[in-house]
Amino acid sequence: MAKLKKEDVLDYLESASMLEVSELITDIEEKFGVSAAAPIAVAAAPASGEGSVA
Repeated sequence: MAKLKKEDVLDYLESASMLEVSELITDIEEKFGVSAAAPIAVAAAPASGEGSVA
């Protein structure tokens, strides 16, 4: 099997339709058990209010 270069992948993505890219992402997620979803940031809990100045 020929070795693909990063540039080859980028060229493919540039010319592929969004549907093809979406299907590729789904295939990658399933094959490698990963998710392309961005992680959700968790906000810190608000302070209890003790010692706060109004």
